[in-house]
Amino acid sequence: MLRNQLPADELAHIRDEIRALRVREAELRQCFTDECNQGVFEGCDYDVVVQLHKRRVLKKSSLPPEILNNPCFFEEKTAPVVRVVPRKEPRLPLGFSESAPPFNDENFEVIELF
Repeated sequence: MLRNQLPADELAHIRDEIRALRVREAELRQCFTDECNQGVFEGCDYDVVVQLHKRRVLKKSSLPPEILNNPCFFEEKTAPVVRVVPRKEPRLPLGFSESAPPFNDENFEVIELF
């Protein structure tokens, strides 16, 4: 993990890692569920237990329009959405600009090594 990153860049890198891990998790889950519907798969440190789980799900498509179109059956909620957007051009570190000299003349010494 790179420590000297701006938080926006770090968030983007973390999301890339999470995306790759989710893809790998899906591949592994498929290995267990394709093998059989239920079972125990042994590992060295962990076991995987696959069980079928039933739950009731509301079929929204079966609801009559008077319920689907009636606002009293719904409530609005807000939540922050954090998006990572790639920059068109990389940003220089804080305090640097392309036109400015990289160092102040006041506090700059040249050290030559032989």
